[in-house]
Amino acid sequence: MSNGSGVEWHLRYLRLQGFAECHFLVHGFSTRRGGISGLPFSSLNLSFEVGDVGEAVRENRRLLLGDLGIEAKPLVQAKQVHGDGILVIGEETAARPDFPEVVQSIPADALITALPGVALAVSVADCVPLLVLDRTNRIAATIHGGWRSTAASLASKVVRKMEEIFGTRPEDLVVGIGPSIGPCCYEVDEPVLSAFMNLSLRSLEWVREGDGGRWHLDLAKANRSLLLEAGVPQGKIFSSGICSSCQREHFFSHRRDRGQTGRMMGVIMMEEAHG
Repeated sequence: MSNGSGVEWHLRYLRLQGFAECHFLVHGFSTRRGGISGLPFSSLNLSFEVGDVGEAVRENRRLLLGDLGIEAKPLVQAKQVHGDGILVIGEETAARPDFPEVVQSIPADALITALPGVALAVSVADCVPLLVLDRTNRIAATIHGGWRSTAASLASKVVRKMEEIFGTRPEDLVVGIGPSIGPCCYEVDEPVLSAFMNLSLRSLEWVREGDGGRWHLDLAKANRSLLLEAGVPQGKIFSSGICSSCQREHFFSHRRDRGQTGRMMGVIMMEEAHG
């Protein structure tokens, strides 16, 4: 699933060319390459929550943000809990002396901001990282699309929240979907499938039956379906089409590595307007 979008590869991150057409946008989906962490987090682990050495994580983040040209900008990440919580980052939060660290303790699986110069991040190691941009009103968002958040229609709820607070029109949105576990590697049992059956989606192209009472889920396609149902144009949803589990050299995978692995990030930031 690529919608014709190309993938621009760099050592520490990749970009989706179609998604990057907005001149004021900085974005990237990190790889596992080019960092300093040792096994089993080698090498560009970006999470403090997996048991890696803190100094290594800080250096890895510095390297990635430096590559993106935003090393001096605040990197904002919430406490992801696999739910449907949405946190809006406004001027009051950004003005706090403990920003952006204060956000790390707030449970939320989606972030939204209208503030330029604030880099929103979503942490993943198989879950779907979604980066969202309202080009007209200049609003950015991140979505952590794990199976629970997807089953809770988080992507649709983010679109509605952007409409409610900022007057966003779904047709003005552009969405980038980064590497995540594909249906080739993601088998689930009946309880997980049942959670998805509550979704009122017209298309079920994201699920197919496997063997032994198990099913293959395509989480990226499920999130794409949620976005389409919410009114985002099909031609404005760009996906890498890359399975994080298949490509051990390039990406961490929680399922493939049985939980002993690092974390990647999707990052989005709007630059300051000039003129």
